[in-house]
Amino acid sequence: MPRYARVRRLVLIAVLVSSAVLSLPAAGTENSAVVPVQQKGMARRHEQKVQAARAERYDLLLIGDSITHNLDLPPFKGVWDQFYGSRHALNLGYSGARTENILWNLQNGELENQAPKVAVLLIGTNNCDDANYPVVHTAEQIAEGTAAIVKLLREKTPNTKILLLRIFPRTNTYRVRGASPGDGKTLPERGDWRKRFQTNLQASRLVAKLADGKMVHFLDVNHVFLRLDGTIDPELMGDLLHPSPRGALAWARAMEPVLCELMGDKNRDTATVENTALVPVPKLENDSYDWYARHAEELKAREQVNAEIVMIGDSITHFWAGEPQARIQNGPKAWADLFGERRVQNLGFGWDRTQNVLWRLDHGEFDGLSPRYVVINIGTNNFSTTAHAKANTPAQVAEAIRAICIRIRSKSPTSKIIVMGVLPRGQKPDNPYRTKIRELNSLLPDAIKAPGITFLDIGAKFLAADGELPRALMRDYCHPSEQGYAIWAEALKPLLEGPAEK
Repeated sequence: MPRYARVRRLVLIAVLVSSAVLSLPAAGTENSAVVPVQQKGMARRHEQKVQAARAERYDLLLIGDSITHNLDLPPFKGVWDQFYGSRHALNLGYSGARTENILWNLQNGELENQAPKVAVLLIGTNNCDDANYPVVHTAEQIAEGTAAIVKLLREKTPNTKILLLRIFPRTNTYRVRGASPGDGKTLPERGDWRKRFQTNLQASRLVAKLADGKMVHFLDVNHVFLRLDGTIDPELMGDLLHPSPRGALAWARAMEPVLCELMGDKNRDTATVENTALVPVPKLENDSYDWYARHAEELKAREQVNAEIVMIGDSITHFWAGEPQARIQNGPKAWADLFGERRVQNLGFGWDRTQNVLWRLDHGEFDGLSPRYVVINIGTNNFSTTAHAKANTPAQVAEAIRAICIRIRSKSPTSKIIVMGVLPRGQKPDNPYRTKIRELNSLLPDAIKAPGITFLDIGAKFLAADGELPRALMRDYCHPSEQGYAIWAEALKPLLEGPAEK
């Protein structure tokens, strides 16, 4: 078998061996995820890491389980050297490790003499492993174990910034050992992969609350491993659990903007991206509101509203109505008629492009949400060239909207997504925007085709027979009036099934 396949097999065997001989706290302990325990089978690696810590100070620590441990292996050397080794990093990943093992390692010499600028922590997936471990932790217990690690790091290295990563997706299955399938049937599953997936999802939602935006930060990069339907791309995670070298590169590139900011150094990602619509950026344009203040309001509303419907977009969504309240509300009646008592959060930002939406999704606005429906209406501003951004092609915008859908699917797997066709703009049919919008809307059905995603194009409902856009529906030929929003509301109504959730 290929060298990487052999190495990966050894690492996976190590996970099973280490779990089988794992020392566990005495029965009756309320939450063993917070009780430091030495991981048997890893004494030699631990001693090597303690000696390395005593010998010199490192600027970056990567702490975790086999996913981090694998970065020490030859197939991952290119990724390590480019993104981590160049920052004088120490790998404190242990195959099979759980929160309790990391606590023991850090308490027993691995932080000696250390004052790193940043510590990246990715831990928890083995805590919920009901196939290989005799003790399985709940999401709440995993979050408590992670919190204990954060507390320890803050005590021992108070000037270190901590980057908490969402537990990576896993959909791998284990089969009962020693069983015979008989008649060619599949061996019965050991444990439940769906339960493991859900536990990790919920644990990470709790862990995200540990972030204070100052010394403790949270980052979700799971979308890089997923396809549009929410399944893991086997090219990036061959065993549906551990990133391949390509997957590790995708992880590093997604983490790099935040990591370089926390480190206070230069960006190590040398790849060029032609499609600017795909590159997450914060505020680009000035508008009638404070972009960053609205972002802060959205983070607060996320906790308060607990939305069953989330609206994502630009000023067309922003200035409709809803929470957080905007100074301008152009369609409050249509909003009330459509949503009634339903809990809705408006994630519309005036002048936003797809790249702004991607940034906002990467910076917490959707974290912890699990709405029944997500409505996306974005892209019209991508066709404008300004001093701050160049215009994109319809194909580039379609690719970016697909990326938005993947992020939503990653964060809330059960949400139904409705992608709106971009509304017509400009009074006359020959307006230059019309051609680009028509092309984008023709590309979107294929770009976002996946279960749970619906494309809804209502542009024709806004146009007169001669193709002109009536001023009564869009006073500035771009933003709907109350009458225009009523058209949108009427089209959405049959797609938002069911009564308001209590």
